[in-house]
Amino acid sequence: MTPHEPNDSVSPSTHLTDVGHLGSAVGHHVINAFTAIVSNVEMLRLRPAPLTIEELYGLIDDIVGTSVAASGVARRLIDYTRPLTTPDSCTVRLNEVVTIFAEARRATLPEGIHFHVELEAGPIHFPAQVNHLVNMIENLVINSIESRTSPEMVITLKTRIDHRGWYVLEVIDDGPGMTQDVLKHAIEPFYTTKPGRPGVGLSIANGIWRRHRGTMSIQSAVGVGTTIRLCVEPPRAGRPGSVVV
Repeated sequence: MTPHEPNDSVSPSTHLTDVGHLGSAVGHHVINAFTAIVSNVEMLRLRPAPLTIEELYGLIDDIVGTSVAASGVARRLIDYTRPLTTPDSCTVRLNEVVTIFAEARRATLPEGIHFHVELEAGPIHFPAQVNHLVNMIENLVINSIESRTSPEMVITLKTRIDHRGWYVLEVIDDGPGMTQDVLKHAIEPFYTTKPGRPGVGLSIANGIWRRHRGTMSIQSAVGVGTTIRLCVEPPRAGRPGSVVV
C-alpha cells in the first residue's frame, strides 16, 4: 500500500475520520505555503533597492518550488479520497433515481415549495453510484430552497438528451436568481451569501458530478431564476455493469 492509498480493511467511518484529520493537515500546509509565497512577493515589492539577477532568480525559484509542493500535497489528498468518491461500475437509470428522489423528498419540502418532474422518454443509463447522485441532487435542491425570497417556488427536475446525444439533468427554480458577481463564485467551496451557511452545496454537487465524468454549468438572472445543467457523455457500447435503481 502506498502512502496515499487508503487501507481497505479500515471501516468507512474510520477512514472518513482520517480524511477529516488529513484535510485539516493539508489545509494548514497549503495556508503555510501561500504565506511563504506572499512573504516572498512582499519582500520583492517592498525592497528599497533593486534585486540582483541572482537574488531575483532565487526568489522566483522559492515561489515556484513552494507552489509546486503545495499543489502536489493537494493532489495527493484527492488521490487518497478517490476510493470514497469514485462511482461504482454499475449502470444507473437516471429517470428512476430522479423519480424516487422526488417522491421521497416531497414529503419533507417546506410549505410553498413544489416539485415538477419532466423525464426524457428515451433510456438514460450510465455508470454511477446511486447514493452519490442522490446526495448531489439533494445539495442542488437545498441550494434552490435556501435562495427563496417569496412564499412560493417551483423546482423542476428535468432529464433529456441534448443535440450531441449527451445525457442532461437540469435542476431549475423560479427563485430570485443570482447577480453576475455571485454567479462567478457560485461553485467555489465555502462561498455563500447566506449567513450561517457553510457554502459547500454547489461545490460538493460539482465534485460528485465531475467524478462521474460530467460537466456542470449554471445559468441565472435576477428575477428570473436559476438553471443548473449537468451533462454527461453516454458510456461506450459494451461497458460492463449491472443495472440498478
